[in-house]
Amino acid sequence: MQEQQKGCSYHCQRCSMFIPVLFVLALIGWSYYAFMIAYGGRIEDLATRVLVSILYHIILVLFIWSYMMAIFTNPGPPPPQYYLTEDEHMNMRATDRGREVLQSVSARVSVQERTTTGAMRYCDLCKCIKPDRAHHCSMCMQCVLKMDHHCPWIGNCVGFTNYKYFILFLAYTCLYTLFITLCCIPYITNVWKHRSDDPLNFHVLIMFLISLVFFLTVFGLFSFHIYLLIHNKTTLESSRAPCFRGGFADSKHYDLGGYENVKQVLGDSLYLWAIPVFTSKGNGYVYDTRAYTNTRTDVPARTP
Repeated sequence: MQEQQKGCSYHCQRCSMFIPVLFVLALIGWSYYAFMIAYGGRIEDLATRVLVSILYHIILVLFIWSYMMAIFTNPGPPPPQYYLTEDEHMNMRATDRGREVLQSVSARVSVQERTTTGAMRYCDLCKCIKPDRAHHCSMCMQCVLKMDHHCPWIGNCVGFTNYKYFILFLAYTCLYTLFITLCCIPYITNVWKHRSDDPLNFHVLIMFLISLVFFLTVFGLFSFHIYLLIHNKTTLESSRAPCFRGGFADSKHYDLGGYENVKQVLGDSLYLWAIPVFTSKGNGYVYDTRAYTNTRTDVPARTP
């Protein structure tokens, strides 16, 4: 009965997580009407109207495409070899040799990161050893590879497999709202100068204000994630440097240099950087590190 109630609570929580997503989709639907009908119908020059419409739809398609990919792509659970078998889990719980059990299990996986005390990073809820850069999400109820954060606006965790989509979602949100804002400025300015000729359309005015506010807000977040991208960090790692054997911390352990860091997420092909298809390098649980780092020994702490 308790498991049943827990299951119902979990599914209710999962459903409620999509309320912000529905709000965003409704806002996009309304903005389409406001731009194409309320604003587009007031563009007198046919060539300008066609050009604006084509550019708008290209940006809109890329915006929605990246948004859907960020929402529906599983951010990535740990691979099977990181999970303890039932016997291993029972053995760890039945004795006071939990650390020894984890050490023996870790022989079949590649793990460098440790807790601040130097112990193996283990998730008791998922019953698995956490891969490097992985963390447990209490909202998604699973460990997530290269977890960045849980984003309510996509109803999903941002992790290894959907981080590129999240970056593109932020980029195209900025581009979409900036495009609408710049298009509306001449119209609003013209109406303000000749108020008697054509009253200001309510939908256009509200669309302009909302787009401007969203652009300024999202651009700040986008800039922060560009910084993280260039330095090969996650949001969690930016607030606390990962620890390694011996309890040593290294905030630049995964920093391969700006361009190479960007390629870790966006891929080797420049032509695919702006397209919402998976091109990230690696497998999500084994990562390249700086050349000076000896991954088989303790990593000395370094100043960020």
